[in-house]
Amino acid sequence: MDNSKLPLKLYAPKYWGAWLGIAILRAFSFLPYSVMLRLSRFLGTIFFPLAKRRRHIIDTNIKLCFPEKSEEQQQQLALDVFISSIMAIFETSLSWWGKREKIMALHKIEGIEHLNAASAKNKGVILLVSHFTTMEIAGAFLNKNIDNLNVVYKRSNNELLEWFIQHKRLQNCSGLIKHKSLRDIVRNIKAGNVVWYAPDQDFGKKDSIFAPFMNVMTCTLLSTQRLAKLTGAPVIPFYVARNKDGSGYTMRFSAALENFPGENELANATAVNHAIEEQIKQTPEQYLWAHRRFKTRPEGEKGFY
Repeated sequence: MDNSKLPLKLYAPKYWGAWLGIAILRAFSFLPYSVMLRLSRFLGTIFFPLAKRRRHIIDTNIKLCFPEKSEEQQQQLALDVFISSIMAIFETSLSWWGKREKIMALHKIEGIEHLNAASAKNKGVILLVSHFTTMEIAGAFLNKNIDNLNVVYKRSNNELLEWFIQHKRLQNCSGLIKHKSLRDIVRNIKAGNVVWYAPDQDFGKKDSIFAPFMNVMTCTLLSTQRLAKLTGAPVIPFYVARNKDGSGYTMRFSAALENFPGENELANATAVNHAIEEQIKQTPEQYLWAHRRFKTRPEGEKGFY
């Protein structure tokens, strides 16, 4: 870390609590991966009953998306989701400060031919990423395998954390793009870059449409199809799965969305949501169910949370 680039105001007392958290995060990077896994399960099991607000959101989402599961199965999945969220903290430490050799040894790749085929079209690539708890480590893995990755991200409200996010993520990609900067996103795609884009969050009804996601009508951004239409770039679904045997991770690229975008906005939004659903079905406990994905409801429908 180059502290000379850190603004002096970020050393003020009001940031000391955040500095302590960052110091602890930094210390985690020295732990063996197997210890990270065990600690996340231990801490997740302890703190899950205490995290009432997060637990309520997770429970609600799981009941909506997995009604076929028994109550006991839903409760177990909710606990596993919380444990996975704890593991994401360790993964952030690993991706920010972990040694390259350690990171490289922890992952394997499936479907890279889909990314290569898309890149060969010379129109740039929209990498359709979804909010799994493995997102941070996914960026580190991806950057070790391609050299023209640009990441669309949402800024943090905490100035110190935002500095670290920018500083560390720029070590794992070619550039960062603010999520509201449509012009910059389009420019980067047209320049032939692979642009990381994660549209699976609820930003309200503006520039969105209600489309089915996990059998729930969900406020879905129109931006993915608009970006594809503006640039002609193929859309490649991508995510990183934490291997259930504790051996590390699997990077998975899927084939480009077919005939995308079409003329029908609802069909396009449904195709994006379906691609994410297919990933979730493989590792449902690793998706970020702590997000209020179904916050915005159709007119006249009661809220879930």
